[in-house]
Amino acid sequence: MNSLIRFLIGLTCCFSFLLAAAESQKPLVLVMGEDSYPYQFVSDNGEPKGLLVDLWREWASQTHTPVVFVVRHWKDSLIQLAEGDADIHLGMGITDERRELFDFASPITSVSTYLYLRNNLKDKTAFSQLLPYRIGVVRGSSHQSILSQQVNGLAFSEYSSRAALMDAVLNGEVDIFAGMEGYLKDSVVSRAVLEAFPLDNRILIKKTAIVPAVTKGDSALLEKINTGMSEISQESLEHIEKNWLGYSRDTRTLVIATTNNIEPFVDIGGDGQPHGMYIDIWNLWSKKTGIPVEFKPESMANALDDLKYNRADFHIGYPESDTMKTNYHRAQLLYQVKSRLFSFKQPLSDLAALDGKIVGAVPTAPYIDKLRAALPEVELKLYSGVDQMIEAAQQGHISAFVASSAWTQHYLLKAGAWADFHLYRPLYFTTDIYALTRNEDKGLAQRISAGFELITPAELGRIEAKWVIDSDDHTVADAHQPLKLSAEEQAYLARLPALKMGFLQSWKPMEFEDKQGLFAGINSQISEQIATALNLKLKPVMFTEWNALLTALKRGDIDIAGSVAQTPDREASLLFSESYWPSPWGLVTNLNQVTAFNLAQLSGKRLAIVEDYHLVSNLVSKDYGIELVLVPNTRAGIDAVAQGKADGFIEKVINMSVALMDDDYHSLKMSVLADFSEEQSHFGLHPSLKPLVPIWDKAISQISVEMQQAIYQRWLGNNEQGHSAQLTWRSSFYLLLLLSGVLIALVSWFAFQRGARRHNGLQQQIVKLGHFDTLTGLPNRTLLDDRLEQSMLLHRREMQPFAVLFISFDNMHTVNQQYDHQIGDQVLKLGTSKLKKMIRKSDTLARFGGNEFVLILNRPKDLDKVCQVADGMISAFAAPFAINGDHVALSVSIGIAMYPNEGDTVVELLKVADKHMARAVAQGGNCYRSA
Repeated sequence: MNSLIRFLIGLTCCFSFLLAAAESQKPLVLVMGEDSYPYQFVSDNGEPKGLLVDLWREWASQTHTPVVFVVRHWKDSLIQLAEGDADIHLGMGITDERRELFDFASPITSVSTYLYLRNNLKDKTAFSQLLPYRIGVVRGSSHQSILSQQVNGLAFSEYSSRAALMDAVLNGEVDIFAGMEGYLKDSVVSRAVLEAFPLDNRILIKKTAIVPAVTKGDSALLEKINTGMSEISQESLEHIEKNWLGYSRDTRTLVIATTNNIEPFVDIGGDGQPHGMYIDIWNLWSKKTGIPVEFKPESMANALDDLKYNRADFHIGYPESDTMKTNYHRAQLLYQVKSRLFSFKQPLSDLAALDGKIVGAVPTAPYIDKLRAALPEVELKLYSGVDQMIEAAQQGHISAFVASSAWTQHYLLKAGAWADFHLYRPLYFTTDIYALTRNEDKGLAQRISAGFELITPAELGRIEAKWVIDSDDHTVADAHQPLKLSAEEQAYLARLPALKMGFLQSWKPMEFEDKQGLFAGINSQISEQIATALNLKLKPVMFTEWNALLTALKRGDIDIAGSVAQTPDREASLLFSESYWPSPWGLVTNLNQVTAFNLAQLSGKRLAIVEDYHLVSNLVSKDYGIELVLVPNTRAGIDAVAQGKADGFIEKVINMSVALMDDDYHSLKMSVLADFSEEQSHFGLHPSLKPLVPIWDKAISQISVEMQQAIYQRWLGNNEQGHSAQLTWRSSFYLLLLLSGVLIALVSWFAFQRGARRHNGLQQQIVKLGHFDTLTGLPNRTLLDDRLEQSMLLHRREMQPFAVLFISFDNMHTVNQQYDHQIGDQVLKLGTSKLKKMIRKSDTLARFGGNEFVLILNRPKDLDKVCQVADGMISAFAAPFAINGDHVALSVSIGIAMYPNEGDTVVELLKVADKHMARAVAQGGNCYRSA
């Protein structure tokens, strides 16, 4: 009996021990949010994923603790922990409300949270400016609490999940929303959100520490959490962060191994910095993702070594293929390069002309087998680079070679050998260029790929068009793809009636009424393309004056208008699309006036402007010292200058250039105003069409550069019809005179010849006055603009740099005060003559205005050569001028800007050169400054 009792007691103890052991191995319940990508979320197959999930799995491994993840809506995850149905919350931000419910462990990571603002709110930079708007937030998130503490009175719209918030964002319900850094799991949604809410248009809320939470009073569990987290190695933490974010927080800037000397793709510019097509692509990627990048230029072999030895995070772009393997991971297809056949001296009519001859190629080319198949009767000879093949062809060793077309054209132009080589276009091969990462950096590869999902084909196409001059070498897919609209967007568009589109009767070429009484011009064609893409009907409504059109749009009498500038005042009563057309402003003045480049030069002048243009308030609010003359339309403004009622008229360049073609305006000239050279045109929409704005923007994004160029050519092409008609009439008239009598015909002919000569002489005089400065004889600003454009086209085609030098005579003001203006004019002319003697015939020296000049240096070898020219000019003015027995000293200050590194437009180059010249003047003058 005693033995039985002892057995039962032992059995009971054993069961108790087993129960205790089972209890001790009961997994901890970790509750988490369902859609906070990439920190905590549910994958498509229902599994818990994210940075925090992997961190907790590492913690479980370190502490030998079984865990189970439970996924809930964000607010429900907080409720489950508060009610004791979970042991730990993966991680959250701390707020006062949450302190009352939970105890918190030490921070395990951090995340920056932002307010993302729609494009039309880009001028809002402070929380206090957001009071009129409702801010979208996820219900239960910390954003609302943090923002309310910083600013009283903010209004919020709550959504059950991040996905619901994004739906509201895309449907146009929300103009501002709160969210954390990172990117969305759905790349299509991510791109759509980014287009409407760009990263450079966000306001930092707070850098928030992410901390695990437990129920109140569970200090033992808190200690276990902190101890386990402290035992996770730094290497493991960095691996988890890089896996999900693509980078480590301690070294957030990504270093890109950059192959050098493959222009136009990558090369080092005169400023010592890398530039080229690949550089522009990665800078765009950086802008889209918000992740800074740094380029590390090297040779091709050394760039791969940088990747191998962790000196760089990834390779900028490599011709990885099955025949040329680096054993690195192909993270992203960056670009496709076309290689073509170049023959020496003789153009090829067909490939049979090469039979029995030697053709060069590079051994690393992935298309060698295809080349052998295309040229079976040809002997292939391999060379290490394009330069060697060019030299071999020139020496007669090979008859032709195959290489990257864009790269080869650059070398031929640079070597002055373009005329000796002929491109055979029918045969070409495509090489894939990949961004490469180390095989273990899967998170970085994913982040790179996700970033490229945010870049549109149109954006890549614009970069390609900038660097790859030959359009036959373009490989970026056509950006004009079918517009993708959601079911909700399509339903909304189907409910819309015909929309009233306001336009001006006479505002060529942007918009006008044609001879048939129809809406015509650039805005007509663009709006019609958008309407067709969206299956909308537009009903044009004509106005004679701009202020009447704008009033009608604000009142709702019309729905949409083009060429509306987006200003803070107008944003209170109108909605705006993305920009769709560049709209720089210009100035019309008389030929005998000094050309003005900015409004400061117009102080004390009378300036005409169309009433209710947005620039009116700008001109009034700033102290330019200008007297405004308000006019009803463009024609009235130009007439005001022609009739002496105003000293200048400010208007959009594109409209003014058409208006000035009229024969009545030969005495007027136009210049571009730097103050407003970067203005853009937008569509203005009535606020009742708020859901239409993001859809309209999608259609705008479909308008490619090629389409813009075609539209421009259509509405601004030269029209010779009037001249032809005039000649026909004159011919008929003189034929009639001949039939009336020989004598009358001869008299009339001589009279005509005298009149024609006099007319031609006057025309030449007007042209000279319009293009040359009367005091110095140098080209004026009008001719300078043309020469700058020509230089830009030439050097862009040749893929070579050129320089713009802004030159100022330092002490002209002192000379004019000490002597008189006649002496000052003599000094100015002598100084000009000295400058002219120091430049080549291929260069252009122009008088910009007053004592300022601009020099265009074509085809300088590099920045050092330009600096030598500037040094020579400064030295040349060391000796004073002798005028009427007086020694008059003159010195120069020079600012240097290099194309394309410091600007790829005329205005940008002039601005940069002017800025550097101002630095030289501020530092005492008699010197030059550059980047």
